[in-house]
Amino acid sequence: MAQSLKRLFDAVYSISQVIAGVAFGFLCLSVGVQVASRYLFNVSFAWAEELPLFLFLWVCFIAAAAAYRQNSHLGVTLLYDRLPAGFRKVARYLELLITLAFFCIVFYYELDVANSIGSSFVVLKFPKYFYFIGIPVAAAIFIIFIIEKIIAQIIADRSAAV
Repeated sequence: MAQSLKRLFDAVYSISQVIAGVAFGFLCLSVGVQVASRYLFNVSFAWAEELPLFLFLWVCFIAAAAAYRQNSHLGVTLLYDRLPAGFRKVARYLELLITLAFFCIVFYYELDVANSIGSSFVVLKFPKYFYFIGIPVAAAIFIIFIIEKIIAQIIADRSAAV
């Protein structure tokens, strides 16, 4: 894979990890503050209900995309392992293309949903657009990593053929 492309994919991965990590830190902090204030001081903050929901969505989807790049998701390979070697190549490309199509569809329709949301959070006073845009952002990151895997698979297949 070209070095500049590898740097691009690595940069997207690093940024994804940072976003997910920072969001997770704020998620833990906001929930911790809410629990402590409620049980120690009998005070509840209104923002502490909306903010964790917002952060949870971003953490889940961005971290899932980063985990996809590292092949950290569970997979059932029972059928794949029993295929002849020639069919495994076809199955791998088919899996990558179906996954790519799925995330392109998710990106398209979730971007439409995000753009159609006109309301704001009641307490936080910022548009819910920023809540819903997390899904298309994560889908775009998934798409980038799927393209990386397709390129890597093509290079591996070419190397094996030589």
